[in-house]
Amino acid sequence: MKSHGLMRNGFLAVALAFSLGACGGTDDEQQEQKGPGEVLTSSLERNLAPAPSAAARQQLSADNRDFAFNLFHEIRENEDSNIFYSPHSISIALAMTYAGAGGETQAQMAEVLRFGLEESELHTAFNALDLELAQRSKVEVESGDAPQLNVVNATWGQHDYPFRMSYLDTLAVNYGAGLRAVDFQNAPNEVREEINQWVEDQTNDRIKDLLPEGSIDSSTALVLTNAIYFLAGWENEFPKSATVDAPFVRHDGSEVTVDLMHNNGSFLHYLGDETLAVSLPYVGGELAFIALMPTDAADYDAWEAGLNRERFDAVIEGMTVASGQIALPRFKFEGEYDAKALFESMGWTNFADLSRMVEGGSSGLEITAILHKSFIALDEEGTEAAAATAVVVGETAGPIDSFEMKFDRPFAYVIYDKPTDTILFLGRVSDPTAE
Repeated sequence: MKSHGLMRNGFLAVALAFSLGACGGTDDEQQEQKGPGEVLTSSLERNLAPAPSAAARQQLSADNRDFAFNLFHEIRENEDSNIFYSPHSISIALAMTYAGAGGETQAQMAEVLRFGLEESELHTAFNALDLELAQRSKVEVESGDAPQLNVVNATWGQHDYPFRMSYLDTLAVNYGAGLRAVDFQNAPNEVREEINQWVEDQTNDRIKDLLPEGSIDSSTALVLTNAIYFLAGWENEFPKSATVDAPFVRHDGSEVTVDLMHNNGSFLHYLGDETLAVSLPYVGGELAFIALMPTDAADYDAWEAGLNRERFDAVIEGMTVASGQIALPRFKFEGEYDAKALFESMGWTNFADLSRMVEGGSSGLEITAILHKSFIALDEEGTEAAAATAVVVGETAGPIDSFEMKFDRPFAYVIYDKPTDTILFLGRVSDPTAE
């Protein structure tokens, strides 16, 4: 893919910050203490050949899509403009947290995050999913650059904190995350800057200051980070000469002039009584941008209110190939969400039991904030996407032969991995000019 200002490297970055609480004594399971700068590792390595059952893979995929749309509806309740976030980023970050949660906290997390698998199967299935997604960067393409979709995990832990070895084993085996020993107690701001710099480096400067001042202090015990890199060009680029100024009807009914891209070709599409959709593949054909909108423009609010995993799956299953004309606005958007408040509205209200992270069973840790930021830019050549999540824990229709589809009014969209049925990103465009 040609390099230009818009198509820079894009990443998802996820950070989870935990604060030091009361802890129990040590035993043979506790990790050996390390000094700052060393690595607190499990004796186990990542399982590079996990073997969850086909049923477990399918259930995790369906559960993740359920979560994606459930969270979408919580966001849309208080958001009239554009929406963009990464449900996959949030799911995998909180899956690592889930491995250390207990009691009512664990039960509520499972309900809200739609973790329907037994825990042993859950982490194995997440591991298999991430390893499969990493293969997208290795696909052979006839021309241009292959998509880049890479998953990187890193964690930072207080060097003398009694983390439970079974918890470190889970992170190592399923998420490839060894602990970097640091000194939060005596140099919290320096460690915060180190983590922020790592995130900034991994996201090619898209995500800055993920952990703001005050989020890390001398009581912090653990920070987990996950970065997912995504960069892909269209399999069939939009000709720049075909992009024109055109009106776009915003969510409130007013009009705004946008750069409307046009393309012709054969596309997977869906023309139903209620929904119109088109799938635009990225190079390699395994990843796609799927845009959806109501058949009747006047019904957008009602249509969006009914958008869920079952309806999305029906659209995917009902798509057929036909020659058509597509019009799609060029757009760029940054979002910011208080995810903890969203989760509270969804029924997760107990954030205080993280007892399985430390020896002794009573950690005194409590999640105090879950923050999410995002970025997407889409143009004639392809798509760049980035997002960051911080979790802070402190103490106490029928097919037709030809069609035309113009997305010149509000629409929803996903960036979708077809082989795993995984929604990597989910969003809504109400105003392509709003950044």
